[in-house]
Amino acid sequence: MGHGRQSRTLPGRTRRPAGQAVRLGKRLRSDPQLRAELELCDRWGIPHSRFRGGDGTWTAHDRAKALAYRDLQLHTCAECGTREEEWAEEAGGDRFAYVGSARRCTGCELIALERENVPEGPHGYGVKIGLVPRELHEQRTRALHRRDHRQ
Repeated sequence: MGHGRQSRTLPGRTRRPAGQAVRLGKRLRSDPQLRAELELCDRWGIPHSRFRGGDGTWTAHDRAKALAYRDLQLHTCAECGTREEEWAEEAGGDRFAYVGSARRCTGCELIALERENVPEGPHGYGVKIGLVPRELHEQRTRALHRRDHRQ
């Protein structure tokens, strides 16, 4: 540890075996089921052992998984979902590891079309475009129409 301090383990904590984070990282990259489970655990703020049916106590292994998941997220591009190591040939990656693929999302297309109706400038500030199921929209429209006729 340096500066003459002896390395010690705090009460209630166990030492992580050397390389455990690396092994977890490799498993996280290769196991989509584990990534999906840890994504939910992260979102819900629960330990993985609780997700798997345990009592909810954060174990050393749960903490190691959470930290490995965080590390994976930090090194994953939020835009495309890839990591530099997948591309970098010097790190064992492949410059042609992925192939581009296009698909059309009808919902996003509708949102883009609706955005064209938002006025520029102050009248358009803060306007959010979302999707509402047609049936719900029609119910709301009928309710507003009835309310307007009563006034």
